[in-house]
Amino acid sequence: MNEMPDTERWVYRMGGAAAVVGAVLGMVGNLIHPVTPMDDPEGVARVIAESGTWVPIHLAIVIGIALMLGGLIAIHHSIRGGVAGALARFGLFAAVAGITVGLLLVILDGVAARQLAEEWAAAPPDQRAAALALVTANETINFALASLFNIIFAGVTFILFGLAVALSDAYPRWLGWIVVMAGIGSIAAGSVQAFTGEPSDASRVLTIIGPTVITLWMLGMGVLLLRRTRTTEPSPSSTLDGR
Repeated sequence: MNEMPDTERWVYRMGGAAAVVGAVLGMVGNLIHPVTPMDDPEGVARVIAESGTWVPIHLAIVIGIALMLGGLIAIHHSIRGGVAGALARFGLFAAVAGITVGLLLVILDGVAARQLAEEWAAAPPDQRAAALALVTANETINFALASLFNIIFAGVTFILFGLAVALSDAYPRWLGWIVVMAGIGSIAAGSVQAFTGEPSDASRVLTIIGPTVITLWMLGMGVLLLRRTRTTEPSPSSTLDGR
């Protein structure tokens, strides 16, 4: 038995660590994210303008999303051949597309929204309506991007990776089916929000459940990836000649 090749070991080690840290950052960031009121544009602007942690929280979420991609790359690397390998490859392509949307979404919500809200708070009374309209327009764009992010990243990406895990022998199959269900729920949340144009009670509930399951799944997969670095593999020569 030979030790796992150094390159492969580092892929699992770095990907596992990225998945764990990214999941923790994403989970904590979403848990402490200030709650904005529904159907109250001034209330939304006020919460954003008065929050001293608005930008740092969103930057942490940005880092978490980027690190999650590292974890998905390692998962893709660990599932090879057959239908499972093909699904993991398509899942990685979907992840890149979805994370691109997600990074744009979080930056607009975390940086642009903050600046617009501060301008609204500092605007004289006769200019407040125009400043609030800019905050509302930015929120509308954020809702549209959020629906797309839920569909592509939280939905399609994790359905494909879940099926890859469920159809492979690399991980417990039940882990795959769990995240497939979370992905389906995320597509439902994104679709509802896309049709309504804004968050609803149904989309908010689905948005809480789906990403929570996905984040916990990434955390668990990160731990499994780190454990793989302690495994050994037979060398091709020993398999062929019996040594």
